[in-house]
Amino acid sequence: MDSVSQFVLGAAIGHLTLGKRLGRRAIVVGGVVGSLPDADVLVQYIDAVESFTYHRSFSHSLLVLTAISPFVAWLLQRLFSLGFARSWSEQIPSYQRWFLFTWLTLITHPLLDAFTLYGTQIWWPLPVKPVAIGSIFIIDLAYTLPILVGLWLAWRSEAKGNSRALKVGLFLSTAYLLLTVAVQQHVKSLSIRALQARSLPANNVLVAPTPFSLLWRMVSTESTLYHEGYYSVFDSSQDVRFATYDRGKPLFDIADAHWPVARLDWFTDGMVAAKNEAGRLVISDLRMGIEAQYVFRFDVGALHGEKFVGEKSLLMPLKIDRERSINIVKRVTDESVDMRP
Repeated sequence: MDSVSQFVLGAAIGHLTLGKRLGRRAIVVGGVVGSLPDADVLVQYIDAVESFTYHRSFSHSLLVLTAISPFVAWLLQRLFSLGFARSWSEQIPSYQRWFLFTWLTLITHPLLDAFTLYGTQIWWPLPVKPVAIGSIFIIDLAYTLPILVGLWLAWRSEAKGNSRALKVGLFLSTAYLLLTVAVQQHVKSLSIRALQARSLPANNVLVAPTPFSLLWRMVSTESTLYHEGYYSVFDSSQDVRFATYDRGKPLFDIADAHWPVARLDWFTDGMVAAKNEAGRLVISDLRMGIEAQYVFRFDVGALHGEKFVGEKSLLMPLKIDRERSINIVKRVTDESVDMRP
């Protein structure tokens, strides 16, 4: 999720676990600690695919975060005990309370991220594929606002630990998160039926939301082709239409040994397409964006006829088509909108 959502979730846990002792400071400390896993963006790699696929790895591992929680809890307790919060010294929480706060705040960060499409390696360093449930958009105010309102009311409250509104906000946000999973599964079943009715493969199907989870995008991949469709919760018909595109299999065949290509294929669970763009091999992540307008596209090397020369990968700039972006909004309530490029 976005940084604001992660901050408010950490702040909420801070208030619920430490609010009676630290008052408003628990909100600030919770927000800061809850944002720590994203500090891995400060680690820069030479290769763009490395930066892309190693984000949300070690710093988002439940194993790593659980292992460091005792030390972080001890450090926080020491900072507050040594005068970092001198006016509250007589109310410093116990080490056990600090540990509970630290552990919950840290592990809920990657668990929330796992509900997005990016891919979160919660079991790093085990050789397990990233978790990408993909039921919620990376920025979704329907999730963030209830917690934010609860925090604002808790901040304004003069009574330390007054958390009723915050508990309600956290409950509503969690309920919404679970609702997106239910809607996603419904849309996935519709898309599989539609694919099978058209004799198209339904073995590897991605179902991804737009903000507020009203419009859903579906992608099905096979060896040589991929198929893209859309479904809105307001559609009168449950028959999903698909457009078919070339995956560029011959290009994969000559470049699949190149590390960035193999890594992207693994990281996205095969949701990639290859294209020759002016003599350069460009790999697109089909999960995020729309056809011909993908967020993550990587130049991985040069093409010389049927020969490929692998190079350090580079992230291609995102080019936004204003008209097609407007069509996404229109498609929420109008199923006749053509989403093809």
